[in-house]
Amino acid sequence: MKFNKTLRNVIIFSLVALSCGWIGRLIDLQVGTDENGSVGQLIWLVSPFLSIVIIRSWMGDGWKDFGIHFRMKGNILLYVFSVFFFPLMAFVIVGISSGLGWTYISQSSSPYLAAFGMVLAPSFIKNIFEEFAWRGYMAPKLFKLGYNRLLVHIAVGVIWSAWHFPYLFLFIDTTESMSTYIPRMMLGVIVLAVLYGEILLMTRSVWPAVVMHTMGNAFIDTLILKKFIHVNEETRYMAMPSPEGVMAIALTGLAGLWIYKKRKIMIPRQSHSGFSTKGLNHIS
Repeated sequence: MKFNKTLRNVIIFSLVALSCGWIGRLIDLQVGTDENGSVGQLIWLVSPFLSIVIIRSWMGDGWKDFGIHFRMKGNILLYVFSVFFFPLMAFVIVGISSGLGWTYISQSSSPYLAAFGMVLAPSFIKNIFEEFAWRGYMAPKLFKLGYNRLLVHIAVGVIWSAWHFPYLFLFIDTTESMSTYIPRMMLGVIVLAVLYGEILLMTRSVWPAVVMHTMGNAFIDTLILKKFIHVNEETRYMAMPSPEGVMAIALTGLAGLWIYKKRKIMIPRQSHSGFSTKGLNHIS
């Protein structure tokens, strides 16, 4: 019965996540405010989180595996990694692609730092809602059901990437066909789900994912959306430092593999302490 209840609740959460953005988009179109910062986008962003509050509070899932504690003791290096991974990845990709003539840097670093600082706090708040839905609910519940770790990461990545679809047009500026762009974007999000999910298993906390996601959004989105870098249209699929870029997918995949291997070494110690992949009852 417990297995069925948890699976039922995960399905309910997934249906809410897959539908809330389209509902928000419809509302935006009806009231004529189909733009960044709309009421529909607020519905899209907070609905998955609100659904887990209801599910955990009144549908039997409880709060034990919510990952709310910081658990910094013994995990400082993973927090440092979470802060610096995306900025370093962006430097590597922009450096390589600019050397190859695929990208050029259009503005100096001083206005960039100001623009980055302005979006840091809003990005952090936004990612509390997002990460405590995906890493704070869906991932631990699927792990608790005993599914294969890789399959859990893929399932979370697929639903998480599909959640982005209703408002995807606001965050990209490309002439590429969606038939090639969307599968590559989904692969990039699945790879991110592996990295975030493995760090969740290592730390038993959602906060490193919040930090990493915040730094990724603030650092990389500022570069792209504020036009600090310009990527040639014909090489965007390779050179974009965001999740749909081939180089970004490869580097994120390598980071996820490194965390995966690192955690395999630590499994005996974690099992001895009563923590395992199949039962995240003590992840909070």
